[in-house]
Amino acid sequence: MKKTLLASAIAAATFSGAAFAQEGNLGFYGNVQYAYSYTDSDTAGYTDSHDDNGTTLGWTHSHAISPSVEGFMKVEAEIAAADEKGAGNGLTDLDEAYIGVRGDSFGQVWIGSDDSIYESQLGDYGNWVFEYAALNTYASYTTGEGDMIQYMSPSFGGLTLSAAIQVRGNNDGYATASDGGQELPYQLGVSYSMDGLTASLVMDSNDSSADASNENSYGVSFEYAMDALVLDAYYDYRAAMEGVSAANGDFTFDGEEGRSQIGLMGTYNLGANTFRLAYEMAETDADGLEVDVLTLQALHNVSDHMYVYTEFARRNDENGAAEQERNQLNLGAVYYF
Repeated sequence: MKKTLLASAIAAATFSGAAFAQEGNLGFYGNVQYAYSYTDSDTAGYTDSHDDNGTTLGWTHSHAISPSVEGFMKVEAEIAAADEKGAGNGLTDLDEAYIGVRGDSFGQVWIGSDDSIYESQLGDYGNWVFEYAALNTYASYTTGEGDMIQYMSPSFGGLTLSAAIQVRGNNDGYATASDGGQELPYQLGVSYSMDGLTASLVMDSNDSSADASNENSYGVSFEYAMDALVLDAYYDYRAAMEGVSAANGDFTFDGEEGRSQIGLMGTYNLGANTFRLAYEMAETDADGLEVDVLTLQALHNVSDHMYVYTEFARRNDENGAAEQERNQLNLGAVYYF
């Protein structure tokens, strides 16, 4: 599921009956997301489709371990192809499942599968802002999201520290003999908030056998809120592995190539409506692939449980040997509880 408006809008329903009051707070939530997408390419013609865009169902629970310490858990399952019917569709994929403890004095620590520190604190627009996001660029981290142990400190006057490690033993099916039979990629983050400004600095070690390169990723993000207007920017960088490059005509990003990207965005909230304009630019430093993406969004909250949106994205790709321009129009609706 895209970590978009829905992620912040869903407040898990809490059952407050006597049977649950003794055991803690149980929440049950879900959503149905549909979208129609039309894409026109100046080299490949047009495509269109009606898609499930991340329908999910989830459960949360928390309870008091002591007056100052709370235990918590979450399970979120994805619906595969909710726009279709038949075998292979339904609750088939796990998005998040973790348990943890938190307290005002020490922060929180949790284990399982969850969004990683790098992606959540950087907040690239493909993962965290736009609903369909098929043409947006994504950050270069590779650690996560399973087998994770994560920690976030309490706020020290607006300063928050974060750390995560992905523990993959020699029986997990990932590690190789060359790395001693175990993988321990990690992420670090620091975030500072003051008044309407939030700034974050993150890194990812990218120490995974899935990548021939283990060059670090580094990211920095800024957000400044001025009443109804929110300004946002991020920068993501990963160095190239020597000798690695994409084939001519390949407009995809490979983390091993090394790349850098920036994003600039403005968001304006007007009653039940939200308007966004974003520009992203990215390039690989091995084969000269250059990408720029302009995205516009108009979103309307129909009610407390439903919103609709229109998104337009224009993406230009060029790598010296070939180039492509794509224009995409997305129409979508989301119902959540």
